[in-house]
Amino acid sequence: MAAGETTTPPFSSVHVNRRLATANRLMAAVHAALAAAAIAHRALHLHQLSGGVARNAAMVAADLTLLFLWTLSQSGLWRPVSRAAFPDRLLESRRRGDLPAVDVLVVTADPDKEPALGVMNTVVSAMALDYHGGRLSVYLSDDAGSPLTLMAARKAYAFARAWVPFCRRYSVQCPWPDRYFAGDDGQDDGGDRCGEAAEERRRMKKMYETFKGDIEEASKEKSISRSWTKEKRQDHDAYVEIITAGEEEDDDQQGEETMPLLVYVSREKRRASPHHFKAGALNALLRVSSLVSNAPYLLVLDCDMSCNSRSSALEAMCFHLDRSPPAPESLAFVQFPQMFHNLSPNDIYTNDLRYIFATRWIGQDGLRGPLLAGTGFYVRRDALYGAMPSAATSLPAHGAEFSSMETGELVRRFGHSDDLISSVRNLHLQKPPAAGRHRRRLPRDAALVASCAYETGTGWGDEVGFMYQSVVEDYFTGYRRFFSRGWTSAYCYPAPSSRPPFLGTMPTNLNDVLVQNKRWMSGLLAVGLSRRYCPLACRGLLAVSVPQAMTYAHFGFLSLYAFSALCYATLPQLCFLRGVPLFPDAAAAPWFAAAFASSLVQHLVEVSVARRGLAVRTWWNEQRFWMLNAVTAQLFGCVSAVQDTIL
Repeated sequence: MAAGETTTPPFSSVHVNRRLATANRLMAAVHAALAAAAIAHRALHLHQLSGGVARNAAMVAADLTLLFLWTLSQSGLWRPVSRAAFPDRLLESRRRGDLPAVDVLVVTADPDKEPALGVMNTVVSAMALDYHGGRLSVYLSDDAGSPLTLMAARKAYAFARAWVPFCRRYSVQCPWPDRYFAGDDGQDDGGDRCGEAAEERRRMKKMYETFKGDIEEASKEKSISRSWTKEKRQDHDAYVEIITAGEEEDDDQQGEETMPLLVYVSREKRRASPHHFKAGALNALLRVSSLVSNAPYLLVLDCDMSCNSRSSALEAMCFHLDRSPPAPESLAFVQFPQMFHNLSPNDIYTNDLRYIFATRWIGQDGLRGPLLAGTGFYVRRDALYGAMPSAATSLPAHGAEFSSMETGELVRRFGHSDDLISSVRNLHLQKPPAAGRHRRRLPRDAALVASCAYETGTGWGDEVGFMYQSVVEDYFTGYRRFFSRGWTSAYCYPAPSSRPPFLGTMPTNLNDVLVQNKRWMSGLLAVGLSRRYCPLACRGLLAVSVPQAMTYAHFGFLSLYAFSALCYATLPQLCFLRGVPLFPDAAAAPWFAAAFASSLVQHLVEVSVARRGLAVRTWWNEQRFWMLNAVTAQLFGCVSAVQDTIL
């Protein structure tokens, strides 16, 4: 290590919560002993019970399933950690213009379910991140190929040309225009309420209202909806446009005032060609972005997950560029939590995903990092391309292994585009492939790699990019592309006093919640039941980290709770109606009550720690919805996964 590096303070810190870890391990030991005693007692006394061997065997199987899932889940509680990023230290060490470039990938699929105004708010908020404009590019994937979305993107860029400088000049904390002007932000952005700043804010609000009105008016025009039918959404050519304000734009932009690039991408879709949903759209954006900006880092956002803080890019770079653990040569992505602005504090459907983002991900961060969560993460491009972690002790050269790879192998993996192959070879240079950012030839090249036939016979979706073998592409890609190959991740959970980096929306009615959960459960269990991809049978993952394999297996088999819930919801009641005892005498076997109580207490502690105070109501809501979800979404998810596995 060079002498100068020893005096540079770390850009991030990691703190192990030893008190919480000790408490979690103690509760786990107590519950494991009680549960094992209860199951052993039932198994040893099967012949003494009059409920029938089949019924009692089913209850033993239900108990064993619960114990199996509970054991897997403890890996996410074993070593909870908290992280902090120090962007000021990063900026003291590096000029903004010297930071690595970042490409933001935003995906939308249905303009009816995902209104254009909300999508454009996400796009504009990403363009306003606190990052050098010349190092930031935003790519919008429109799977429907809607003229409305393209028109809205052009208007969004025009509005962003005023909004982005406004955010920079007045240090606006919330880059999300709709939330900022609606007053829902909850935090005052410095001195923007008085004097010149107040006047500028009023002008910006007027511009936003005009921008908003234009999009809402266009969305109501029947000519657009009639011209772009549902049939055309599934059958259209590829189209790529680098959106600009005109030929003179580059002349009036210098240094940090440079506007981020905005690129609209509508990949080709044909009914006869599989499109692979979100994973396919992201891979198309990967290829297009490699031809235009080829940034070494990518931020992936769902169209309804807007940037609520401008600092996330700098915070992510604090982890990626830090020389302190985790070693940057093995850090594949930095995950931010998903938080939601449309939920009640007492949400009865547990849509805030507390179990994942406020508990399990924090514990997994103490292992080799959290699972990939689908949105709100900064990932290395070369890791997505299939690179292996570097063994070097210095900062990694992104994609260095591709620079020396044979052309034939690159073509087999990445396809027959010469420009794409060139961008992969030059990824380690961390420079855009074209000297000019608006070269007119680029959209035509990008349309080629966004075509349906381009992936045929290549490694896309398997060896390269987001993986296609599962409907839960985030879970599967994180497991197969990163962790089983030796990569790690980091979790940047905001402090209570900090702004949530990203805010999105969740379904608020029971039907949509259960449909969404059923899709997740089906996809996760399909991976868990797969002979080829089961986390507990993956040699690469087991060789790297058994606890990490347990974490992935826990989510993969999560829907098996349906079996235990069904057994406990039906068999005891039926036996009670017939006067048949199904449980041993309580005085002779207190283990059952004690194991049940210890499980409830452990859950209450988890919720209270996440809520930073006693949260009985949240605990009750989660208990209630767990049972409802188990006998509906998880049950039908099991059936769907088993059908897919058999058929």
